[in-house]
Amino acid sequence: MSSRQVTLMKSRRGFLAASKIVLGAGVSLAVAGRNAFAQPGQNPGQGPGQNPNCNSGCACVLPGTRIETTKGGVRIEDLQIGDTVATVSGEAKQIKFIGRRDLTREPSQRWNGHQGPVKISRFAIDGKVPYSDLYVSPWHAIYIDGVVIPAKYLVNGLSIVADAKPEALSLTYFHIELDTHEAILAEGLAVESYRRNDLDAFDNANEYVSLYGPPGEPLTPFAPIVLSNGRQELASHMRSALARVYDFRKPADKIRDRIADRAELARAA
Repeated sequence: MSSRQVTLMKSRRGFLAASKIVLGAGVSLAVAGRNAFAQPGQNPGQGPGQNPNCNSGCACVLPGTRIETTKGGVRIEDLQIGDTVATVSGEAKQIKFIGRRDLTREPSQRWNGHQGPVKISRFAIDGKVPYSDLYVSPWHAIYIDGVVIPAKYLVNGLSIVADAKPEALSLTYFHIELDTHEAILAEGLAVESYRRNDLDAFDNANEYVSLYGPPGEPLTPFAPIVLSNGRQELASHMRSALARVYDFRKPADKIRDRIADRAELARAA
């Protein structure tokens, strides 16, 4: 990599980060105003006809996603309770529950920020995974560098793109629960299993209750989970924008920037 490429890459990253800071500030103000008029129990920003249970707890993958099992990669929609999946810890675990959620929208509507899938392009993370383009809900978390980080925080507009199915009028999401919170392999990429933090988000929640009774407390996370509000997201992008002057980025900032740098280099090659 030449010094000129590095300079251009960091300049572009800084520009993108600064742009997101400006855009995010405007969006935050708009959302704040909209939240002030939200009805009790309503998800702010939720459009008519959209699933009211698809909030920040939703974390799922689209059909066609291959999950690594003891018998090889199997599409998530073909898995069943009792099948055994591989985990990053090295211990194979049986599936306890598979949540399913169907979403629809009218042609005049758009998917809200919690619904439209994030596309993680083939090899986007480290040049090796995922094996194929991977579509996950924005809050589905990826396990990288010892932390669990929602896909929405990794969006760079190149190799990881938000609202990746804008033409779709319907979406189906699936999520896998094990007896503990784990990192399983989706298209080779380590992603979290269901933490049991929003059972009502699933259309088949009654199946869970009939099998196991009330869900109880969420499972203990196997690794630190990176979560932030709008202001903290803006601060994260500000740290990236200022990194050339003084680097005080947090681990999650560095993960996002590293993936974005890889995408920019691949684009320039």
